[in-house]
Parts: sequence; C-alpha cells; structure tokens
Amino acid sequence: MPTPKRAWYPGAIYHVISRGVRRTPIFLEQRDFEKFITILNDTLLYSPYHLHAYCLMTNHYHLLIGTKDSPLRKIMHSINGAYATWFNKKYNLSGHVFENRYSCHPVPSDYGFMSVSAYIHNNPRAAKICSNPFHYPWSSYHHYALPDIVPDFVNKNPKADSTIAPANLFFMHPDPRYWSTASLTNRPPRSPPKAFTKERLRQLFPTPLHLHYPQYVDREWKLSLLQKSNAKLIKNKE
Repeated sequence: MPTPKRAWYPGAIYHVISRGVRRTPIFLEQRDFEKFITILNDTLLYSPYHLHAYCLMTNHYHLLIGTKDSPLRKIMHSINGAYATWFNKKYNLSGHVFENRYSCHPVPSDYGFMSVSAYIHNNPRAAKICSNPFHYPWSSYHHYALPDIVPDFVNKNPKADSTIAPANLFFMHPDPRYWSTASLTNRPPRSPPKAFTKERLRQLFPTPLHLHYPQYVDREWKLSLLQKSNAKLIKNKE
C-alpha cells in the first residue's frame, strides 16, 4: 500500500519529530549535535525554510518548521539523509539511523504555534535532564530567553556605530558580561542555525520577548503536569 502524501503549501508550519530506529541514540557526543546543526544550515541552501524552534535530544529531535518554496518532504529528506550518511560513516555502521518516516503535525493557529514551541523547549524537563530548559544547550530556548546581543563597544562608546544590523548581532559570540540581562546563567548561547528566526514569536509576545516567553513556557509546563495528575486521578477512580 503506497504511503499517503502529506498536505503541503508554501507557508505551512509543522511540528516535526524524528526518532532513532528502535529509539536508539542518534546523538552520541557533542560533535554529533554540532554536525546536525551544520546540516540544518546546509539544507537551507538547497531547500529554503524557516526554523522557529528546535530541540535535539539523545534519541530524537523536534523542529518547528515553516516552509517556503520547498515541500516538507524535500527538506526532511535532505536533513535526515545527510545526517544518517554522516552518522553511519563516523561510527562504521550500516542500515537505518532514523525510523522509516518522521512524524509531522500541521500547526494551524497562533495558539498552536506558541504551545508547540513551549512543548519543544520543555522536552529536557520532561526527560528529567534539567529543571530549567535554559540549562539545556541543544535547543533554541536560549535565543528566546535572552535579549538581543549588543556589542559592548556600542554600549560604552556613544559615538560608535549604532546602525549595526540586528541580523549580524544575533550571530555574535560576546562575553556574557556584555548582556544587558544575564541573570539566568553565564553560559553564552550557541549561534542558532541560519534558518532559525524569532520573528514569529515576536508577533505573538510583547516586547521585550525575553521577559515574557520564559513565563509562558513555565505556565505550559505546570499546566501539562496538572493535566497528567488529573488524568491519573480519573484512572485510579475507574
């Protein structure tokens, strides 16, 4: 029986989940996470897309993807195919790295977009890796929870050029002491994949984003715990 085609149109947004075959690890060390992000960047050259949120776990990953001119299947074929080839070569393996097919769920509304984003960033909490998603290095949470980075020389020198493009500032690696808000941690964020964008969340949350988004993620986390607790009580009563 042929596999049914997934609905697609330019501008569609999807929550994509891809797991290791038989739920085996697909990231064994730091270099593997870094290589996957490099592949996200390389895919952008051939199949442009928007990446609104991501979280790379040990045996699976989550992406919140917005399509442009390329269908999702082409984007995912490029990402998973390139990584599987590299992974097998590195570890001298053969066969499938991922389950036969990634899962994807269309995100039809702004509320759905926000809740999926929070769900993705709360994955390390759900896996009991950390109690605060900010402490997990392989997700896009840092880039929402921290303010845009401005170089120190701009702050200290009023004559310095203040017209630097925000896109260029976003990819800089400044000393953490230069952040205007650094109360959460002193760990500098990694540069996000080039397809990553804050713009969709900026439309949904008031400015400054970093003051509001963590509160929303925490609220979604507490709500999910409450729902699980209620479901358990109902099951016990039955």
